[in-house]
Amino acid sequence: MTKDIYREWTLKKLEENPKLFGGDKGNPAVIKQYLREMHKGTKVEDLTLEAISQSVSVSRMKNKLLEVYPEYDYRVIHKPHTTQCDNERTPTLFDDDVA
Repeated sequence: MTKDIYREWTLKKLEENPKLFGGDKGNPAVIKQYLREMHKGTKVEDLTLEAISQSVSVSRMKNKLLEVYPEYDYRVIHKPHTTQCDNERTPTLFDDDVA
């Protein structure tokens, strides 16, 4: 499967069911769906490392697509964090200069 095919397949799944695949449990859901469709009838213990690697690639592609298509992003708990520069960071109890 090429990168474009991963992208096309994953985007189709997001469009079909954004609350499932774009939600907080979207990564395991998209991996399970990929394995179900692409390796139908294969027992988990019989999956090759390549098949598992491909399913993880689909999961990563889903996360990238959610950045491009935020309308499919239904994550609440697992939203990606925005990064801040160190000088803009809020001090924590673990910082030396905070008492």
